[in-house]
Amino acid sequence: MKEWLSNVKTPEKEGIVSATVGPPPSPADQTYEMAPVESLTTHPENPRLGNIAAIRESIRANGFYGVCVVQQSTGHILVGNHRYMAAVEEGLGEVPVMWLDVDDEEARRLLIADNRTSDLGAYNDALLISLLTEQNDQGGLDGTAWKPGDVDKLLAALDKDSPVEFPEITVDDLGLEYQCPSCHYEWGGDPRPTQETVKRPITRRSQDSVAWEETTPG
Repeated sequence: MKEWLSNVKTPEKEGIVSATVGPPPSPADQTYEMAPVESLTTHPENPRLGNIAAIRESIRANGFYGVCVVQQSTGHILVGNHRYMAAVEEGLGEVPVMWLDVDDEEARRLLIADNRTSDLGAYNDALLISLLTEQNDQGGLDGTAWKPGDVDKLLAALDKDSPVEFPEITVDDLGLEYQCPSCHYEWGGDPRPTQETVKRPITRRSQDSVAWEETTPG
């Protein structure tokens, strides 16, 4: 339970929980500035392998956006290692930096969290295809790290997951069962029995006397 969520009380009504919510966690202590690339260094423990070529293409098309998150005491980059490397290769002399005053353990945790939370993300494929198609039609995909062939692959993958033909399913295939609320006759398949003769129980006043009669449901 978060420290800022406390005093959770047993619900007086079903489905209702009362709690005292304190102030949310405050942002980390941080300072922004443009810093010379020589004052920064990639983190020696960063396990991520980035696509420098794709990031360089983005920088050429879109400029350098965002910031490098850097541990103030060491100059180690915690977020944006490959963006920094691409910027250096593109000849940038300085980059925007957010300095964090954290110790080595906190810095390592932030490095791991940034990489892992990125891994856990996923795409809405249909929305992605729509977005890329619109961008390709209006301005092209240069600087997006996507290629027109990638859209074709996404479309092919969606088509592969969809059946070419849907099988015909009848009511009998569903295995449904029904019971008449009056006579308790049971049957499966179509919710109404066919016009064939069936038997139904006729319960008399006596609890132990049950007779049967031939009838045609209708």
